[in-house]
Amino acid sequence: MSDECGYVPDWWKAPKAASLERKKHATQAGATTKPGDTFLIVTEGTVTEPVYFEFLLQDLQLYAVHVMVVPGRASDPRHVIATAAEKVKVHQWRRKKGLLSVTEPQKFDHVWAVIDTDVAVRLGYWNEVKQLASLKKVKLAHSAPCFEYWLLLHLRDTTRGDLVNGTAAKRAVREELGRDYSTNEETAREAMPLFIPHWPKAVKHAERVRRYHQDGGTPAPANPSTEVDVLVSALNDSAPEHAKKTI
Repeated sequence: MSDECGYVPDWWKAPKAASLERKKHATQAGATTKPGDTFLIVTEGTVTEPVYFEFLLQDLQLYAVHVMVVPGRASDPRHVIATAAEKVKVHQWRRKKGLLSVTEPQKFDHVWAVIDTDVAVRLGYWNEVKQLASLKKVKLAHSAPCFEYWLLLHLRDTTRGDLVNGTAAKRAVREELGRDYSTNEETAREAMPLFIPHWPKAVKHAERVRRYHQDGGTPAPANPSTEVDVLVSALNDSAPEHAKKTI
């Protein structure tokens, strides 16, 4: 609607800019991933995350030659990033020395750290985490408050505001699932098949949550939110054609 002077308000500019930013983010996320790419994924958790990715890789028919999943040295995002960088360095050294086995990739095309934001934000070193990841060239698949929020998105599309920390998020997953899911490795292996079939749905939920926070101007890292969907989508892009899922 124009005013008496013929001026047309630029009401459309903000929504259009937000839309372009979302499209740019989506394009950047998958632009560098090709079928057959190799991944190094280092996780903060020693049970839930490694077991989750083990089952996911089976679902996508991505085997050891393509992806290596290892837990970090300690439950601290900075140690996880340092572990990833160290693994890359050792792998490069072993390649130069001709020590790689026939089942190992010559290089890792993508290096990721799967981390939680909970403690880093609460103790004030989240910016340090981001700077270290940039320095070490490690991509972050972070979740706020923790990886359990990514699991929760397999079961429900939610931006519930009571997930104030890891304890609350873990309790929410148990309540939604109706059982324990990761008290130990045996429990995790029993529960993980309840999540894996729903990962494409979780990707869509995570994208919607990201738009929700972008539109609302929520400061990063928004709680709750997750970037694990970006990693999972990249893995899907690298999977054999017959194993890829439509997202």
